Amino acid sequence: MNIYTTDKIRNVCLLGHGGAGKTSLAEAMAYLGGLTSRMGKISDGNTVSDYGKEEIKRQISIYTSLIPIEWNGVKINVLDTPGFFDFVGEAEEAASAADAAIIVVSGKAGVEVGTERAWEISLLTDRLLKI
Repeated sequence: MNIYTTDKIRNVCLLGHGGAGKTSLAEAMAYLGGLTSRMGKISDGNTVSDYGKEEIKRQISIYTSLIPIEWNGVKINVLDTPGFFDFVGEAEEAASAADAAIIVVSGKAGVEVGTERAWEISLLTDRLLKI
């Protein structure tokens, strides 16, 4: 990986309700960015960001994962956060370290309570760019 100056580094956190697709989005970003040669699946337990035994067993994110992706001369640190309330502290900490937030909403379920909490977290961190 190249060495980047601070003006070429972006920290982006993925927020949303549990099961909305944050880890799948991070997996697709890693694949398109050339970090992986194929997309992993949560059901197979082989995603880039959910690698802990409990995360694989439960098929949910428990910890925030950092996925460094190079894109057009910029290093994007994608922070894949847990969506369930038991682990909301992880999402809050990631948002405080991020430059921008992407709130992922399930196309099937729509806006859920975790989506609303993600929005509140992004509002509390007023320096975030909402994408």
